[in-house]
Amino acid sequence: MSTTPEEAKAVLARLFKDVLTDNNIDAIDEIYAEDYEFDAPALSGGGAVQTGREAFKNRVRAFRAAIPDISYLVDEIVSNGDIICTKFHMTGTQAGPFAGFPPVNRPVSITGIHFTKLENGKIKKTWAGFTNIAEALAP
Repeated sequence: MSTTPEEAKAVLARLFKDVLTDNNIDAIDEIYAEDYEFDAPALSGGGAVQTGREAFKNRVRAFRAAIPDISYLVDEIVSNGDIICTKFHMTGTQAGPFAGFPPVNRPVSITGIHFTKLENGKIKKTWAGFTNIAEALAP
């Protein structure tokens, strides 16, 4: 079953608002496939590809621990239905270690690109990266 571009954008809007900004971790079980794969830079050691909802929940928790007041804003979103590209930025105060960077204890703004593949209306795979993390978190 193919997803319309509008349905796909709604799933990603829910990810960025409900999960990432509002910290509704339980919503991950509703919008992600059980065998979800996340391909992005590792936050601390280990490989870049993580699998399963629980691994992604842990990643969201790590972001929240490092930047407790984190907020995401989608700048652009394009979809053909099952594939979505999202340009976003996140802001907040980095109060804890993050991605190998020590806390800077000041507001930061980090931009990123997020490609997502949906399957049966659920997030099946993500490829993501930050475009300015070193500059944003430099002491």
